[in-house]
Amino acid sequence: MNREQIQATALSAIEHKSRAGLDISMGVGKTYIGLQYLTRHKGNFLVVAPKRDIFQSWIDDATKFNLSDTLSRITFSTYLSLTKHDPDDYSVVILDEAHNTKENHLSFLDNFNGKVLGLTGTPPKWLDSDKGRIMEKYYPIVFSYKVDNAVEHGILNDYSIFIHNLALSSDKSIKTSQGWYTSEQKQYDWITGQLEQAFSDRDKFFRQIQRINYLKQFETKENYVKQVLGIIPKDEKCLVFANTTDQADRICDHSHHSKRKSTDLDDFKKGNITRLAAVEQLSEGVTIPNLKHIIIMHAYGNEKRASQKIGRALRLNPDDKSRIHVLCYKDTIDETWVKRALDGFNKDKIFTARI
Repeated sequence: MNREQIQATALSAIEHKSRAGLDISMGVGKTYIGLQYLTRHKGNFLVVAPKRDIFQSWIDDATKFNLSDTLSRITFSTYLSLTKHDPDDYSVVILDEAHNTKENHLSFLDNFNGKVLGLTGTPPKWLDSDKGRIMEKYYPIVFSYKVDNAVEHGILNDYSIFIHNLALSSDKSIKTSQGWYTSEQKQYDWITGQLEQAFSDRDKFFRQIQRINYLKQFETKENYVKQVLGIIPKDEKCLVFANTTDQADRICDHSHHSKRKSTDLDDFKKGNITRLAAVEQLSEGVTIPNLKHIIIMHAYGNEKRASQKIGRALRLNPDDKSRIHVLCYKDTIDETWVKRALDGFNKDKIFTARI
């Protein structure tokens, strides 16, 4: 199948549905499908996306495919602002990156009587979860086309994923709030013990967040990622997904995040620079030409985020190949998170690596 055939099949699947969702791989043209869907309906439309950056891709595609007339009937909204809109003002709502829909959006959706189309490449995995129930009610998936389907059909480039298993440091390099020093391993063991002894759900949740923050702040991955950057050809682009904004600034001379205003992202897209560190802003809705390498420092136990990050490196020419490096602390909860994050990818393309 080629891209046009997949788009036509997807449009046919949603044509007569009042509530429908498409599970479509990146690179197939979700935005174009959404625009084509809107041309078949009357009235005013609301397009909802997690970030304002994504609005521009709708505008760009409408211009590119001579669908600019449709733009005059589109209102754009972030998910954060969805409930500020009047459901009676629109005939169609498109939920872009629909997996971002949450229970607090139901006050709008419950009162909306028009058509709903959900577009996502990472739908909720568990139908009995809150997000799964929202999907089943408002944008049940009627057509799926996965990343590996797109690779097989030559729409996306091939890829390899390398998991780098790292041991926590036993060096006493972490100064505690009490003024004494401990190691990454001892700090991880301590918080894991506290988590196992937690009595209330509230205390357990607090300890889980505390453990995530410890893992994000440990320096072993930060030191190692610089070694990975050293083996990547300097003339090839590499995007590093760091754990924190401060870490992003330390890892690369150029970074892109909410605390830093610069032209680094534009320069990275144009190829003026070949190294860029980010946090979460570039995980979805942004296309970076000729991006061959990605380093993911932390999987967070959220398979959607990791999948979206990997998707940034699947926009090369179909005969090219990207390389994704995922860093993992062995013998920790990090192993479970990485396994979940990569669960939807072809196991034959996943390898264990170490520099």
